Amino acid sequence: MSFLPSPKVLLPVLTSFLFAGSFVAGKYTTVDLGPLTTSLLRYIIAMAVLGVFISRSARPIKALTVARSDWGAMAVLGLFGVVGYHYFFFLSLRYTATANTAIINAFNPVVTGVMAALFIGERLTRRQYGGIVLALLGVLTLLTRGNLAALFRLDLNRGDGLMLCAVLCWVVYSLIIKQLSQRYSGLTITFYAAVAGVGQLLVLAAAERWWQQLTLVSWNSLLAIVYMGVAASGVAYLLFNLSIQQVGPTRTASVVYSLVPIFVAGLAWLFFREPLTGSMVASMGLILLGVNVVLSQPKV
Repeated sequence: MSFLPSPKVLLPVLTSFLFAGSFVAGKYTTVDLGPLTTSLLRYIIAMAVLGVFISRSARPIKALTVARSDWGAMAVLGLFGVVGYHYFFFLSLRYTATANTAIINAFNPVVTGVMAALFIGERLTRRQYGGIVLALLGVLTLLTRGNLAALFRLDLNRGDGLMLCAVLCWVVYSLIIKQLSQRYSGLTITFYAAVAGVGQLLVLAAAERWWQQLTLVSWNSLLAIVYMGVAASGVAYLLFNLSIQQVGPTRTASVVYSLVPIFVAGLAWLFFREPLTGSMVASMGLILLGVNVVLSQPKV
């Protein structure tokens, strides 16, 4: 009798842990790097890692083939999923707790579900709408630190607001992927989104003089960028796809979005001694409950 968990359980759990590490790593880079420069360096590494995965795939030529009519969509993926999301994500880490960014990020599937229902005709059940309300209540609890009256005074944390902007960028990215995934593999889409994002960041990060920041980067930031590029954007991506194959997309998403905020809260306490407050716990519980309801498959 084995006491070790099955690979089907380990895949999404390990994926969650690697994703969670990027929130802590990102916090280190805020000390001496701008958000656009951090995004550029992370995705240069990620692009190389994804390129290796493609070269080792069964049909690398097919994985690199994209119709000219989809080049624009790939560019938009890079703009929202690589540039926009990571710019707001890294910037938010300067102004709010690491755990807060992860809790708000867990709201992603809920917002994506609503936008998919509004713009691409996906249908949601009453139960799923109930889950959306629960998750929204959780986000409001976090934003107001448990004092909902703060909404009327607009007394909100700047970093939390920036992370909500990151979530909206990721929603646009997710909706485009839903359309492109009918024609291309996840590896192909992610690789070309990275290529497009790096191209755009080379121009946009010039405003931060990224070449000068490279001469001043600390070892902590350098190691953090390598971790985010290899582990969070490369290995975790591969594990995420393996988990989808073994466990299924809905269960994988449920586990990953549920565990990442918990892992991040633990890592944030371990590395930065960030406290876990009552309002954070309450908001995390509401959001995770809502996310699991939204991601649940309706009974036939």
